[in-house]
Amino acid sequence: MLRSAALTAAVAALAIPGTGAGATAFSPAGEPPVSPVVPGVIVERQERPGPQVVHVVRIRQDPRLSVAPRLVEGSPLSRGSLRGMVDGGAAEGIVAAVNGDFFNFTSGYPSGVLFPGQRLVSEPEPSRSALIVTPGPALAVERLALNGQWQPFDARSGESGRVRKFQGVNRPLETGAEVVLYTPALGQATTPSGDGSRFEIRVRRDAPGRVLPNVPFTGTVIGRRAGGGSTIGANHVVLTGSGSQGARLASELPLGSKISLFPAIEGLPEDAVAALGGGPVLVRDGRAVVAAGEGFSTSQLTSRTSRTAIGQRPNGAIILVLAEGPSQGSRGVTAGEQAQLLQELGARTAIAMDAGGSAQLALVDRLLPSGATRSVTDAFAVSYRGVQLPPLPARISPNGDGVDDAATTTARAPVAGRLRLTVAKRNGGSRRQLRNRPLGPGSLATSLSPRALGLQDGIYVVRARFEPFDGSPASEQTRRVIVDRTLSHLTTRPFTRRKRPQVDTRFRLTRPARVTVRVLDAAGEPLRTLVRGKVLRAGRHRVTWNRRAKGITISGTVTIQVEARNRFGRSGLQDTLTLKRPASPLTQELRRLFGLARG
Repeated sequence: MLRSAALTAAVAALAIPGTGAGATAFSPAGEPPVSPVVPGVIVERQERPGPQVVHVVRIRQDPRLSVAPRLVEGSPLSRGSLRGMVDGGAAEGIVAAVNGDFFNFTSGYPSGVLFPGQRLVSEPEPSRSALIVTPGPALAVERLALNGQWQPFDARSGESGRVRKFQGVNRPLETGAEVVLYTPALGQATTPSGDGSRFEIRVRRDAPGRVLPNVPFTGTVIGRRAGGGSTIGANHVVLTGSGSQGARLASELPLGSKISLFPAIEGLPEDAVAALGGGPVLVRDGRAVVAAGEGFSTSQLTSRTSRTAIGQRPNGAIILVLAEGPSQGSRGVTAGEQAQLLQELGARTAIAMDAGGSAQLALVDRLLPSGATRSVTDAFAVSYRGVQLPPLPARISPNGDGVDDAATTTARAPVAGRLRLTVAKRNGGSRRQLRNRPLGPGSLATSLSPRALGLQDGIYVVRARFEPFDGSPASEQTRRVIVDRTLSHLTTRPFTRRKRPQVDTRFRLTRPARVTVRVLDAAGEPLRTLVRGKVLRAGRHRVTWNRRAKGITISGTVTIQVEARNRFGRSGLQDTLTLKRPASPLTQELRRLFGLARG
């Protein structure tokens, strides 16, 4: 017996029933500070004074790795889940992403430029910085501006009309007199409007292709209508004008007329392959700086909140940084502190992205901060051309209790090739082949059942090797997993003995282990430690708690955790139950008498 003034905990051998329905595994060791995502990409969790939690994704220079901005939901007027974008893009090789630019909360469209490399999606905000990607990849931060032009011309005579301006790309009209260019990147049609002063010209391009920055093109007017709602074909664009600008479109561009358009982006380098709006600039030439005059309010720059940033180190490594905020229990950072943080992380250049509830970092197996729910418009994504093997559970416990008896590993490849999937002891023991077959583009799930494979307890390495059919270099990724049958069959049950409420906790050990049993409240904070680091033999065990903690009898939701430590590390099982408030002695006596009377 283990006794104290406040509780009675008995540890004894006895028969127990099967696993309770609520039993689940937990990892006593917690999240590792540094973990691999794919070869060349790691994520690091830093705990800094404040308290302040910072997550850093480091992407080394590797021909199989690429970075690019992209829409989250497929349209600049739609928002979506960042984690959903990563999950949905797994077959394409997306392994990580950070939220992108600020956006209009009502309409969704980004505040600044979005040029994913294949098409121009939205125009720059000239007062704010933008992230530019050039081959390498190399990152730069500059200010860009749209100088959009349209001009009618006569193909036969060669005469041209006056050069006119358009002020936006794929966004709602914002003023009473402006022109916006809509491309297939917007969607299938422009937004209908009952505004009679709005007029649209539909143009069929003379040559197929996508609308790119600084690339002029010509076309023929094939449609005219007021009020919006024009269909945007695969090789079409639409010019929409409001007020006097709409009237000008109507008067200068009749059906069948020719038009040239030039979506010029001033400040965009000739070799730019992508661009993403954001701001403010945080680091330039290795020095922290928060430039003034970027159109951000004082509160946007000085409030302590969660923030994300993108930077690049002198060696070419790209870093994605998320600093958690007060909603996650961190102090949060100002824009100035964010700049200092990026400088400390070795950034040569860095730029901030949207902050607050939008600040998110999605990986193949998690979303940071956990529980983030805000949908966003665009993102900065990391893609990997090789095979992906997402993390396995830290531990598999094939002991027949229904908790983590087996696991599933899912190999993914963005191109076609041959997959060889094996599992072997870390110290070089016998190797078992799980898969040897063609794969891709796509994914393949494989069950990892130690009992079916005849795996004994120990530390194993699951290895995926992928050889593309196109002759490009092979890739490999490994994941570590522990097979450990030590702890099993956890059950918890509240009961009353001699008018005193108690909780009965039972579990089984397959080998001796050092055991700790603790009680947590609904918030996950410790209430009581019932057994602390006691060596118990193999067999069935029971711990009884009298529901006393902090001088009172506990009621409400509690979690009982059992942790076992041995040569394979620490394993844990937990069960959550709701404890009713104990009845008073008088109520108990009335219940007893009432029960006797009914009998």
